[in-house]
Amino acid sequence: MNHPFLGAHFTRVFSGEVYAGPTAIPALGRENYGYIQGAKVHEFLRVVFELSRMYRANNQNFRQLVHTELGKYRKRNFFREVNKLLPELAYEDLIPCNKVGIRPQLINVHEKRLEMDYAIEKTSDSLHVLNAISPAFTGSMAFAEWIVEQAKKV
Repeated sequence: MNHPFLGAHFTRVFSGEVYAGPTAIPALGRENYGYIQGAKVHEFLRVVFELSRMYRANNQNFRQLVHTELGKYRKRNFFREVNKLLPELAYEDLIPCNKVGIRPQLINVHEKRLEMDYAIEKTSDSLHVLNAISPAFTGSMAFAEWIVEQAKKV
């Protein structure tokens, strides 16, 4: 499946705790950091409408993505994914937590598909990088150099 998501991985944080994740569950609003917390009705309705259009169109095998990712809400399915990376992990080692993060994902609503790469929008005095999913620390300098090169182009 060719989707722009990181998939299952582990992250050790400063405190020493290790988080397993993420899943690619759409947020139902710009400030939606939970199931419905922070979601505004008009944003919620727009997201649901666009996702349902994408589901019907099934570009990029979107239906399979939806079914796979929703299945990860079940601990058993999520464990199966992370256990592939860390076979010694026990089912009981996974403890639910409320830590969430939102990462951007540009959706082309006209073509009903996920954008797989960066999108650049320029004016004479600005440059906007859309869909900068997460160059993270390891790629941030190369990403910055790329942006400077894009800004030089007319």
